[in-house]
Amino acid sequence: MTLLPQTRDFLSYLQKNPGMRSRIAAPPNTTLLYAGIFIKPMWQELEQLKHTNRDVASKHLLPDVLARIQTPSQKYPTLLAWAKALDGYMPWKENGFIAWRALSGIFAANAVGTVSFCIGSNVAKGEKVFSATELPVLLRNPNVDALTKDILSYYQRCIQTGDTAINFGFVGG
Repeated sequence: MTLLPQTRDFLSYLQKNPGMRSRIAAPPNTTLLYAGIFIKPMWQELEQLKHTNRDVASKHLLPDVLARIQTPSQKYPTLLAWAKALDGYMPWKENGFIAWRALSGIFAANAVGTVSFCIGSNVAKGEKVFSATELPVLLRNPNVDALTKDILSYYQRCIQTGDTAINFGFVGG
């Protein structure tokens, strides 16, 4: 594994700052997770929907949360800026992917109540943060509701059977 010092520093910062980790959360019933592609990458679809759909606009995506978390005395002003900087390092799977998995795992672990999803296609096991991290963390999270657990079971079956064209979303209201 080629984990660069910059990635190690980031992971160490997260580990040493439990108060920071606790802020990587959405208010109850407003967590929205996404992965894959529908017509375009799901994050782009959601950015557009936030402008036209009140239900989607009321939800919190991980990048939105990270953009609000300041990182005083660090090289980057926010956790989002820091994570995006790690995206540029190669090999990506061992730097940017690891950083996003850490952040997404914390976000999923901090979810409470109903969790909303927009999951497209190309969601292969181990290739997307959702299937590699968010799904297993949410399945263990005792603070999410029964409806969320039912939806997670469906996603888990799809991924276990190799169905990468999930194309199923749910926006809790």
